[in-house]
Amino acid sequence: MRPEHPVVMITGASSGFGEAAARLLAADGYALALGARRVERVRALAEELSAKHGVRVFAGAVDTRDTASVDRFVAASVEALGSLNVVLANAGLARGVDPIASVLEEDWQAMLHTNVEGVIRTLKATLPHVRKSGWGHFLTIGSTAGHWVYEGGGAYCASKHALKALTRTLRLELCGEPIRVTEIDPGMAVTEFSMVRLQDEGKADAVYRGVEPLRAEDVAECVRWAIALPDHVNIDEIIVKCRDQASHNGTKVHRRA
Repeated sequence: MRPEHPVVMITGASSGFGEAAARLLAADGYALALGARRVERVRALAEELSAKHGVRVFAGAVDTRDTASVDRFVAASVEALGSLNVVLANAGLARGVDPIASVLEEDWQAMLHTNVEGVIRTLKATLPHVRKSGWGHFLTIGSTAGHWVYEGGGAYCASKHALKALTRTLRLELCGEPIRVTEIDPGMAVTEFSMVRLQDEGKADAVYRGVEPLRAEDVAECVRWAIALPDHVNIDEIIVKCRDQASHNGTKVHRRA
């Protein structure tokens, strides 16, 4: 049975989709466990949301590339909040736009370690607690890159295709239990994503030039909606793009002068 105030864990909660989801869910009365490598930012966010909405919020450091870090964060979250119902595996990144022939090893390793291995660690560590709670929901943040490919995105697209495989497998394995599984796959969205990937403000801005892209709050609204639906309703997958982006790989984008 759904608790009155479900406990939601969010990785990568210091900015972007994770921060936006935390803000929306806190406004709806959810208790939150917020994790990120930039722990000062999630602690400040936790204090703000707790004071503003009167909800319980725990914040801690977590690096999803490290199993011990994930295990510590999950254990501390459950100890602080008493339970765990919903997991938003949001931590992820893209690095570089090099073709496969010249992609830097540190770039493809960072993407696979975070986007794939990090999600496996998060799911493994949280699943026993969600099962124990008797009601739950796992959500992963994928990408339209998990549905299509593009030049210069080989490793990133591979990581998001792998994430889709993980999420779909989890859906099969949890069938019959009171736990839902949802993958949310955004297209072009304004967050720190492009700046982290390109390491150049001008190039990052050019990605969205002439386009009205998704905002982090738009993707967070998909998260909130999927969780809030009646318990018998499972949204397996949401592909969400701005109106100006018609293709998954960005080859059909309307740009204004």
